[in-house]
Order: sequence, then structure tokens, then C-alpha cells
Amino acid sequence: MSAELAVQTQDLEMTYGEMWRKPARALAGVSLEVERGVIFGLLGQNGAGKTTLVKLLLSLIHPTRGTARVLGHNPFNARMRRRIGYLPEQMRLPEYMKAHSFLRYMGELNGVDGATLKKRIPALLDLVGLPGEKKVLSAYSKGMQQRLGLAQALLNEPDLLFLDEPTEGLDPLGRKQVRDLLVSLKAGGKTIFLNSHLLSEIELVCDRVVILNRGAVVRQGTPAEFAKHTGEYRIRLAEASDAVRAAVASVVPVARWENSTAYLSPQNRAQLNALIDRLRAVPVEIETVEPVHSTLEEYFIQVVTGEGA
Repeated sequence: MSAELAVQTQDLEMTYGEMWRKPARALAGVSLEVERGVIFGLLGQNGAGKTTLVKLLLSLIHPTRGTARVLGHNPFNARMRRRIGYLPEQMRLPEYMKAHSFLRYMGELNGVDGATLKKRIPALLDLVGLPGEKKVLSAYSKGMQQRLGLAQALLNEPDLLFLDEPTEGLDPLGRKQVRDLLVSLKAGGKTIFLNSHLLSEIELVCDRVVILNRGAVVRQGTPAEFAKHTGEYRIRLAEASDAVRAAVASVVPVARWENSTAYLSPQNRAQLNALIDRLRAVPVEIETVEPVHSTLEEYFIQVVTGEGA
């Protein structure tokens, strides 16, 4: 296994079960590689094995079979674990504490010295949008809790971050701020292992994506590779008069209109070219002609329902 990779697994299996129950296989031979310095997205339905995989990589459980390496080491290597930051999906915060004291406590648990924490905590609170926050944690909104969780994940200046639903509870502006933060962390050389149900977020920031289904890797690649051409074209026109619509219908009978933009599926390239010639003859200004690609969410649904096989 390569030490140049942030995460590497080979034939990783995990079976849960007790003597009087039928064993349940959570992971079925998962093999994947995550390069250093990338944002890596893990996708799957509930029960697909995402949480089990992350627990294995964080050394919270032992695999039934297979091997895993994190930052070139066994996940149970104590020194290596100090180079990891983790934000769980549901983080229980001590309600009586305030942000500064909570981060100091978590930093000490991670072996960060007091002098470093004194400098780092105010900087992290500012970074996640909680500067000078004085309220006790019981008064925090879900969004504020997520921001504080991100700050604690960064306390030990980790090389590898595991983030489970980091934008949960945040408004659109907050989600954008988190995306910008992740891109900035990547630019600083950190590797981010991201698990999110918001596939649009994954599509915007991830360099590579793996789709898990029933405990197995069913697809892996870049978001761009998953964005397949649907066969539909988007044609933006300067206007959509009756004459323009009639011209479109004379070549491609079925079209969907949104203001002066037509969405249609020509049978082939020749029919598309014929349509363009017909529009020029109207005449009408053609602003853009572009293929429509499926989103990551659409591709994901096709894969897990068996339509994308």
C-alpha cells in the first residue's frame, strides 16, 4: 500500500451479527484510494455503509476482513490519529460550556499545548464565523453548533479531515462560507473526506466521488465524469415570438420553453443543425446552444436504482 495516499483500503469487509441473529454485511470488499490534498466525497443511501467505513478509518471498529491505511499508517496508530480531525454528523456539546472553554478542553484532549491553543482558538472562532461568542452552548442554534464543530475538527491542524454533513443546519450563505473554507483548506495541502446528503454541495467542491450501495463501491470518478449528456439541448434565443416557436416546432415538434429558452431533444446532430439553419432564416438571434448534462444527484439516483448500470 502506498504511503503517498491519504486513505487506501483493499477488500475491506465488515459484518455485524450475533450468535442468534443472521449476520448483516455492512461493507462488501471496499477498495478505494484517496490522494493527498483533495476533497473526496462519499455518497450513498442510508444503510449503504458510509458510517461503517468512516468508523473503520477512524479506528473506532475493527474490520472483519481486508486492510486499510490512513496517512500511510494503520488506522490504530496513535501518533497518526493526532493528524486527523473529525466532525461527526451529530456532535453532543456540553451545554454548560462556552465556545472558548470547549475548544480548549478538546484541544487538550488532542494533545495541543496551552500556548498554541491560546493563539489558535480565537483564530478558529473567527474563521468559522463565531468571533467573540460568549453564549453558553445550550443557546446555540444548529448552524452555530456546526460552526463550532468545524473549529474543533481543526484544532490540531490535521492533515486529514473527516467531515460528516458539515453544512447541516446552515443557511445558503453559511453553506457557501463552509465551501469556501474547504477549498481554502485544500489549497493549504489538507485532505478532506466529505460525507453529505447535499449532493449539490459535493458537486461544487469535490475532486473525486465514490458511490456506495449495499456496502460495495458501485461508481467512482470525478463529478464531471458523472455529468452525462442527457440528449437534451438548451437553446437561448433573443426572443420567443410565435414565428420563432413555429420555426422550432417545424423541425423538432416537442420542445419545452422557459421564456426565450427552448429545451429539446433532436434525433441527431443533423436535425440540430437543421433547426439552427431554420432559426437563422426567421431570422432570430441565437445566443447559445449547449447540451444539457445530468446533475450529480440525477446520476446518483440512476445508479442506486439500477438505471445507471
